[in-house]
Amino acid sequence: MKKQVAIGVILFNATDKTIARIVESISLGFMVYLFDNSPGNPSARNFFKNEQGVRYITCGKNLGLGFGLSSVCAHAYYDDYPALLFFDQDTAFTSETLEFIEEFYMGHKGLALNHSAVVFNSSKRKGNQSGCFTEVSLARNSGTMFFLENLKKIDWHNERYFIDGVDYEFCLRSLIHEFKISEFSCTPGFDHTTEQEDEEYSFFGMKLLMRKYSLKRIGDVIKSSLKIVLSSIFHGRISFMLKIIKLLSIYIVAQFLVRFISTTNDKNSI
Repeated sequence: MKKQVAIGVILFNATDKTIARIVESISLGFMVYLFDNSPGNPSARNFFKNEQGVRYITCGKNLGLGFGLSSVCAHAYYDDYPALLFFDQDTAFTSETLEFIEEFYMGHKGLALNHSAVVFNSSKRKGNQSGCFTEVSLARNSGTMFFLENLKKIDWHNERYFIDGVDYEFCLRSLIHEFKISEFSCTPGFDHTTEQEDEEYSFFGMKLLMRKYSLKRIGDVIKSSLKIVLSSIFHGRISFMLKIIKLLSIYIVAQFLVRFISTTNDKNSI
């Protein structure tokens, strides 16, 4: 029986772990849509070019997350899939994760009446599902199941956002079009932390997991966030604007903090 939920992954120098997860998805009967932002690295292209159950897409260069997401979702939609589950290439998941989300979709098709997406993660890690499903205003892309008919109505993802801001800009347009976003936080086998590049820093006895981004990346985050803030003001979504400002403030403080800790540790090691 054909799966109702397609899988979407955007690749950039795909690792063996990423390829293995895609292969497992195919073996379970899921259709996988790949957008390769690193076609100069032939590993994924050569591996999947003759594989059934894969749609390999590239534009010959790195066009970023917004363009890639719009592409995999649109391809799945025009192949008559009602929903697409997107993963970052460094998000780990298992066969149990995929089967759980497919079963969830089959049992909750009515959500497509007023939702643009449901975000799956394992932040609560409960043994039962009580309190796992809640409505949210902000959500990241990885682990998100998009309802493709509604995604088309809000004009897909914004290709003008390269990486930063793609998810929150999507959340804003969902709000503007009066679509809800919900989160299911007790998803089995979902792991968005293990393969991340975060490092552990010690600060006044506290252990903090943080990542030191380049100044260029920080500038991109500030620029994309301010664009979303201005768009929120234009559409009268002041509460949403305040949430973006809060997140941006936390991000800037965290990047200052990680640099301060790194500098202090370097001095102490001399």
